[in-house]
Formats: sequence, structure tokens, C-alpha cells
Amino acid sequence: MDEVNPMAEMGLVHDKQIIIEPQGFITPSNTIRNLAAEFIEHGARLYDMFDRYDSVITYILNRDNVGNSSDAGKLIAPFLKASEAGDYNVSKYYRENLPVMPGAAEAMEYFLNTLPTFIDTRMYEHAAYALCEAVNVPISIVNASSLELDSTSMSRQTARELRKTAADLSKVKISKTQYELNVPVELDEDEVNMISALDEVFLRKLQKSEAGELMQNTSMVGSNEKAYALLDIRKGTQVDLDGTAYVGGEQSDFQVLDLVKDGNGLAISFNGAEFAVHGSNVAILSEDATVVTVLVSKFYDTGIQGVFDLIDNWNRDYLKNADFPDRNLVDEMLRRHPKKLPEVYRVTRDNVSEIAAKSDEYRTKLFRKYEKKAAKKN
Repeated sequence: MDEVNPMAEMGLVHDKQIIIEPQGFITPSNTIRNLAAEFIEHGARLYDMFDRYDSVITYILNRDNVGNSSDAGKLIAPFLKASEAGDYNVSKYYRENLPVMPGAAEAMEYFLNTLPTFIDTRMYEHAAYALCEAVNVPISIVNASSLELDSTSMSRQTARELRKTAADLSKVKISKTQYELNVPVELDEDEVNMISALDEVFLRKLQKSEAGELMQNTSMVGSNEKAYALLDIRKGTQVDLDGTAYVGGEQSDFQVLDLVKDGNGLAISFNGAEFAVHGSNVAILSEDATVVTVLVSKFYDTGIQGVFDLIDNWNRDYLKNADFPDRNLVDEMLRRHPKKLPEVYRVTRDNVSEIAAKSDEYRTKLFRKYEKKAAKKN
């Protein structure tokens, strides 16, 4: 016998929902990279190396059983500890230095008032909770990566050794070679040397040390975790994938975006990294979150085909004159963009490589812009 759903009996069940990775959308920043730059000497470069390592061994070499064990957020944790970062000063740093995307607070208010809304993010909890304060979002809807710096002890000798390791790694070259997703390739010499150096550090040297313990205790929300969270949310809300909107832009969003896309949901890459675009069916390049509310409101009203039709007519005349479920959202977006509309693309097999490269470059420039703003502020 089927269970009776009292909410359904009252006509209060939603058939749409939205899940959000905030980095690139609510905050135009890589929060873990910025944290590394703040506390670790050559920290930004160290993070970039770890992130490159993670991407290459996961997506290019397809190492088995990687999970999120190579996530840069996990690998950087002991170096943060060795550089005297603690939970209090990390939280303080984020409260004082976390940029918010224009229109993000208004977008989150719209989502929270309209449909079931969830944040599932790779950011450390310290950053996620600071962001919730900044845009007035309840932390009850947030799932974030867990980093507990104060609960793991580290001797002075270990800290000194880690700082020396960081200095040594800062001299290792980072390859700039671009690889195609899931296509067999031969790695260049710089790539091979970097992977060899980091394998030595993380698979052998630090494995059974205090640093290894901290890495083990750092729980990252990676690609697998995001996919599992999507399925758990779906089970709880009873909203199918064709009623799900996902907004992301991280490399780790590829898998969950691809699931939503395959389920005929709205899979938005917002200022997405290359692999995120490959998982999406819609890509947006914009320094304003408002455009997402326009697409989500259309999705809420008409489903994915209505969004595709809107994108096919993405011009000022159409947006001014067409019927929309919420005219105010469209008018606000047009007001914010009097000269040039946000770039919105329907992602297909034919154009995905071109859009992915363009989006990745836009994301890099956007994050650097806000990094420079933060540097001037401080």
C-alpha cells in the first residue's frame, strides 16, 4: 500500500528544487586557495599544484579508488596547521575577507522563498558559515567540507619539516599542458616530475605522520559526495532529476551536473571550470548572480525545454517583451545590464569544448580580479 503524503494531500508538494555550489556563484573566489595564500608562504602556488595533481590523477590518469583523497583541500590542510592556522583565525579570516557576488543575496532570497534550496559545497565549513552570514542564508541547508585544525596535534619538528617541504615543492614546475577529458594522453615531462614529487610526499612521506592524520580527518565534499548528496536530497524531497536545478562551477561538480543533465534537469555551469562545463547543459558567464534567478524561474514554470527556448531567444528585445513567470526578475536583470547581457549558452556536444575553454578563462580572470581587490583592501 502506498504511503499517504499529507503535504501532497494539502497541495503543498514542490516538484522543483535547487542545489548550489557557491564558489563562482555566490562568492567569486576559490576560498581554500585564498586561505592558503593568506597563511602559507607561496600558498597559492602550492594550492595550484595540489589542485593540478588532483585533476590529472583523477580525470586524466583515472587512478582507481582516489575518491576525494587527493583533493587539494585535504592535501593543503597539514600545511595550514604547520603555518599556525587555527579554527578561530581561519573563521575570522573568512568573516573579514569573503567576497560576495553582486546579486547573490537577492538570488538566495528568491530561491529560499520559492523552492526547496540546498547548498552542497567543497568549501570548508568556516567559509560556508561566513558566507551564510553574509547573504542571510540558514546554515541548516548547508553541507560543507569539514576541517578541524585545533583537534589534531602537531609537533614543532613536524611543522618545521612541512614548511621545508612546502618550500621545496614551490620550486617544482607546474605544467600548462591542456588535456582532453577522458582521452588517453602522454603526460609531458613537467607533469611527470610534479606527480612523482607529490606521490613521494603524500603517498609515502606523510602517510603515517601527524600530517597524514590531519588529512585523514579532513572530510572533503568532492565529486562522489556531491553525487550521493543529490540522491539523498532527491529521496528526501521526492523531487525527480527532471525537477532539479543544480548550479555549480567546480571541477568536482562535473559528475553531479552530468547526472542532472542526463535526468533532463537544469545543470548550470556558472563561471565554471573546464570540466564543470562538460557536465552541464547550460553555461553562464557573468559577474552577477541575478541571471540565474531568471533561468530558474523559467525552469520552475516550464521545465528544461522552456529554459532552452529562452536561451535560443536570448536578446534584449525578447526579454523586454516576452511573458515571464516573474517579470520583476527579468526587469531587474535588464536594469543591471543596460549595455551587454550576461553570456548564456545552451551546451551541446558540438560547442562544449569551445564554451568550456572560454568559461575556464573567464573564471580565472574573475577570481584574480577579486583577489586583487582583497589585496588592496588589506
